[in-house]
Amino acid sequence: MNYILLFFLFIFSFSANSQILFSEYAEGTSYNKYLEIYNHSDDVVNLSNYAFPSCSNGCDADGEWDYMNYFPDGAIINPGDVYVIAHPNAINPSSQYYTEEIAIHSDHEFTYLSNGNDVFALININTQQVLDVIGAVGPDPGDGWDVAGVVNATKDHTLLRKSSISIGNGGEWVNSAGTDIDDSEWIVLDNEVWDNLGFHECDACGVIIIYGCTDMTALNYNPDATIDDGSCEYSLVEGCVDSTACNYDALANNGFFSYSNTDSNMTIALEFSVGNIAGLEIGDIVGVFYTNNVGDLICGGTAQWNNESLAIAAWGTEAGLDNGFDIGESFVFIIQKSNGQMFLTNSSMNTSPPFSGTYTTNGFGQITDLIITDILLDEENCEYPQEYYDCEGNCLNDSDGDGICDEFELSLSNEYKTSSKCIKTIDLMGKNLPETKSYNQIVFKIFDDGTVKKLIQIK
Repeated sequence: MNYILLFFLFIFSFSANSQILFSEYAEGTSYNKYLEIYNHSDDVVNLSNYAFPSCSNGCDADGEWDYMNYFPDGAIINPGDVYVIAHPNAINPSSQYYTEEIAIHSDHEFTYLSNGNDVFALININTQQVLDVIGAVGPDPGDGWDVAGVVNATKDHTLLRKSSISIGNGGEWVNSAGTDIDDSEWIVLDNEVWDNLGFHECDACGVIIIYGCTDMTALNYNPDATIDDGSCEYSLVEGCVDSTACNYDALANNGFFSYSNTDSNMTIALEFSVGNIAGLEIGDIVGVFYTNNVGDLICGGTAQWNNESLAIAAWGTEAGLDNGFDIGESFVFIIQKSNGQMFLTNSSMNTSPPFSGTYTTNGFGQITDLIITDILLDEENCEYPQEYYDCEGNCLNDSDGDGICDEFELSLSNEYKTSSKCIKTIDLMGKNLPETKSYNQIVFKIFDDGTVKKLIQIK
């Protein structure tokens, strides 16, 4: 009776502590490697309770892990969701080995992923219980382990856990690997097949998974969705997004930073050091712009600055359309601060291979220098106060309280001078532009006193 009781206690303990399992594994060309972990429970899993220990080329000591690898603080997996551990070279946009398909799903970077013959496990830290394992604990297997009858399947392949598997193998790798496609827990896919990365289907897990938009502010919000699939759509509310303007509308979106996802793009890296020197702050939007066929400056991609290196996808134009960058086109970077103000920049690009300073399909770019320059006023949507006044017409500086702005009182002793007048507006090519028309482009205004101002007109 005691043995039976202990048996059931073991089963209960194992089930209660085995909310996660390996759902996918890839060992591909160069640094295209990752581990995907699936939460098959109805609860949020705090990964601080778990570790993913490993042995490199066989375990050095019998029954011991070579390395105890931990998850970062705050790492979690939502019910029915996955957590992806990827090699840093595959997810770093400045690396020549960058792979966007892996990078967009990565939650955690880890340098020492398998070359095919390195065993990895999932364990409960408190109990040291092995929940799941890929590879056998023991001596070096050579090139890799066989799976489902495929020789050395853990090398140059992607392994996908079958949807019928609802619990980890508990350390029993041989049974999990199986001898053929029927008795294996895994489906062996060709090298660098990543169609299932970022999600996992588990028919036997009992977790209801509904993909859709989970943002209640979106037009297509789905209250039944359990996992956000990135499909949220939002209405375009015309108005002023600059909080320093008199008619600021907190609900507005002027669409200037809206762009189209096309059938091709180029990845542009902005390293932390460059963005930090430029004075970027958390929440700032970095937009990359192209010039369309009628001379308007149009957004071709954005990324939000979060005090870390980021990658901007610059989208290329599609055949017969004018909705993205042309091959060889230069980049214009515009910054939108968290308060809605926009700024032009001067930038420099890395032109040393594999990087390109202009648009190339599936290419890589790197910003080496970024300097925020002139403020960009949205005069089409926003109303700004006159210089020296607030939106109510009161002086910003009036030290004696007489209603006359200090700036004017200080100049009373000088001969009165009328304001300079704009006599010509030209584009980047020197072409004259009508004063009565607005454009989405950078223009230069020439005044009768000889001054020249660079600004952007937004229609």
